[in-house]
Amino acid sequence: MSTTNSKPDSPTHVADSNIAPKSGGDVVAYVAPFIVYVLLTSVESKGWLGLGYEAWYSLKAVAVAGTLLWYRRAYPSFSTRGLPLGVAAGVVGIVVWLVLARMQELIPGLNDWIASFLGSRSEYNPFDKEGATAAQIGFVAVRLIGLAVIVPVMEEMLWRGLLARYLINSDDFSAVPQGTFTASSFAIVTAAFVAVHPELLAATAWGILINLLYRRTQNVWACVAMHAVTNALLGGWILATGAWKLW
Repeated sequence: MSTTNSKPDSPTHVADSNIAPKSGGDVVAYVAPFIVYVLLTSVESKGWLGLGYEAWYSLKAVAVAGTLLWYRRAYPSFSTRGLPLGVAAGVVGIVVWLVLARMQELIPGLNDWIASFLGSRSEYNPFDKEGATAAQIGFVAVRLIGLAVIVPVMEEMLWRGLLARYLINSDDFSAVPQGTFTASSFAIVTAAFVAVHPELLAATAWGILINLLYRRTQNVWACVAMHAVTNALLGGWILATGAWKLW
């Protein structure tokens, strides 16, 4: 963690030209993948067009990945700075997530209250009907790619790549160095991340941890690494234990 002295509501890091965005400040590029994700998530369990959850999720994965690739030039250039720390933080992150998610379950009525306004996860079990068919195994692979590759890039570009900087300079967020936070932007980014995850306790602690990683490394790709490692380990835990509610 940086020891830079600063006022509580002032930027805490200087720019690093090696990892700064190439140019621009295209808000749409950062927001569009998330919008595609949310829209397709809202219909994936409705059976529209005669398609089941597996087909809609696969379509969503392809659509979000395609949107990320389309706008890839707008994102910060890839950097290895802080990646080992990001990987280590991802391992710590899965422990934090699982422990606090379990603690939340033990609080009477809390999950029901959260589900009343945030909704709940699909709890989809890919093996509950016919066992491990080739098609089901194939879908599990797609589901894991979505969880451990597509979602980490999509969310990190939105929360820390865009929002953390946009809150500081909405006129030209790309001019704000990566890893820069004010007290208010740190809190808002954490709250925004928590607002889309029903595991409120886990998401709060994990969101604070990844913000600290971003502040320390000044590299959104280190955050992608942390997110990917946590999600990959979460996917492994779900498959090993049958904790489908954590999808």
